[in-house]
Amino acid sequence: MEEESRKRKERLAKMRQSRDSSDTVEESVSGVVEEIVAKHQREAEQQQEIGIEAIAPKRADWDLKRDLQRRLDALQPQNEAAVTQLIRRRLQENDAKMETT
Repeated sequence: MEEESRKRKERLAKMRQSRDSSDTVEESVSGVVEEIVAKHQREAEQQQEIGIEAIAPKRADWDLKRDLQRRLDALQPQNEAAVTQLIRRRLQENDAKMETT
């Protein structure tokens, strides 16, 4: 931040000096355009250096779990009832086998 502030002050000082000595607008902004282009190039390089790891969530499936949890909560009682029914059938089958032997 301090470096940018210092550069901005230097740029303003150059512009003031060039305004007093230059005759055309093109001459006064020629350095400014180059500085802006260089700044954008530096920013683009910094963005490329960041990488996908910095912006990717730690748990990639958190939103899927959040969206599905409502549906799973609704299905939970039906699932428990089905498991209970299967256990009862097996117990009845085992009892029937035990009685026949």
